[in-house]
Amino acid sequence: MKQYMKLMSVAVGLFTAAATSINAQTLRSAYFLEGMTYRHELNPAFMGERGYVSIPALGNLQFGFNSTAGLSHFLFPTNDGKLTTFMSESVSRKEFLDGLPSRLKLDLDLQETILSFGFHAWGGFNTFGITLKSNTTFGIPVEMFRFMKDPSETEYHLKNFGLTSTNYAEIALGHAREINSQWTVGGKVKVLVGLAKASLHVDDMTMTMKDNYWKIDPNGAELNVAVSGMTIPTKGETKNYDDTDYELDDNGDRTEVLKEGTDNQLSLNDIDFDSGEIGPTGMGVAFDLGATYKLNEDWMFSASILDLGFIAWKNTIRGNITKSFEFNGFQEIPLDETDDNKHNSLENQADRLLDDLVDLSKFDKVGDDEKYTKALAATLLLGAQYTLPVYDRLKFGFLSTTRIQGPNSWTEGRLSANIAPLSAFEMGVNYALSNFGSTFGFMLNSHGAGFNVFVGADIPLTKYEPKYFVPTGRFGLQFNMGFNITFGSKYKPKYKCVEVQTL
Repeated sequence: MKQYMKLMSVAVGLFTAAATSINAQTLRSAYFLEGMTYRHELNPAFMGERGYVSIPALGNLQFGFNSTAGLSHFLFPTNDGKLTTFMSESVSRKEFLDGLPSRLKLDLDLQETILSFGFHAWGGFNTFGITLKSNTTFGIPVEMFRFMKDPSETEYHLKNFGLTSTNYAEIALGHAREINSQWTVGGKVKVLVGLAKASLHVDDMTMTMKDNYWKIDPNGAELNVAVSGMTIPTKGETKNYDDTDYELDDNGDRTEVLKEGTDNQLSLNDIDFDSGEIGPTGMGVAFDLGATYKLNEDWMFSASILDLGFIAWKNTIRGNITKSFEFNGFQEIPLDETDDNKHNSLENQADRLLDDLVDLSKFDKVGDDEKYTKALAATLLLGAQYTLPVYDRLKFGFLSTTRIQGPNSWTEGRLSANIAPLSAFEMGVNYALSNFGSTFGFMLNSHGAGFNVFVGADIPLTKYEPKYFVPTGRFGLQFNMGFNITFGSKYKPKYKCVEVQTL
């Protein structure tokens, strides 16, 4: 648990230094597969071909990670075959900085369906689901790494550094129904039970070089953490001070006098967690809305907006940075072991780097056990599907996805080809291009009477280390699988499609 708390402190420290949710849904590779059980999670107007009941905890399991950079941007091989961090003196500034994107963005999402079922009744298709979701998104401007590796300039400006992590349980009720031969609409209402929330944002942070330290001037820096059982004490409570917490004399030397307000700073190295107090720490509500429009037997268009809602969080620890402070800067990590550096392993290098990042966090505690409300990141999906007239088992689709999340918003376009060679089996392949780069995706779905099994993945198109097939460019992976029991006969539309006549 201590290691976990240290990693959390480090994450807060990293994204606090300068500015510092992807919501999980079923894999978008499944959007145009009509036998896919969980398509309603992408568009609540999609009606299942049969009723279904999920196998507990295995009905729909998804995890995913996307980034604009990869491990090879931060870890470098040494002559003896080991690895070292980008801060090592053996890694040139040009080698490190030239390979970085203009902004490092990372998205992590996890989703597990605890229980879900759907059935045809009451004039439409009805769904119920209980799902655990964990969504984390953060972004780092490249100026942060330039400051860490190459502090040769006298001033740096880091803008829009942010972190959001939202973890909650979702209880969803959905209904879809045909309006006529062309229109189908659907909606969901979702009760949200907040489990943990962390958000941090800094609008701007100016770093100015002085004689032997950096002066840090933050603007719009705020931290909110809502986790039952977690405590973040102040430095006044722990007496865990660092060198920059003390006043300097006229010669720039440290005195024994603490700076005003130091005792009220959050001590991120002393985060504690009582697992016995784990429990809900917020409640909220959200809505999904969707519609499909069938122009004729060949063309269908669809649209949905997901996660229009919020969670009201309690037990929130709040902090901000309003005062300037000093920072000693980052030190290059030597490659070779010396008498003063006998344990220069990769792990120890990372520890030193993370300790410096935590020292760069100077949040004053401004609230404890408070309440605040935060909207979810909404997602807009627009789809167009074309069925090949000469072989109606082959369909092509285009899907546009837009995540609406402030500075961490992103868009994606996806082209797909989907085929159903058997009535109980279908598959799709696709190519997607987004702010994170390009990916290849696939989905296999077996949906016969009595059972449903599916598996799919989105894999980044980048360079890989051939021995272990580990990406050396940007890192990313989306994986989705599930096992479900199906029942009932295949649903037949109420209305026959009537082609629109053009004048």
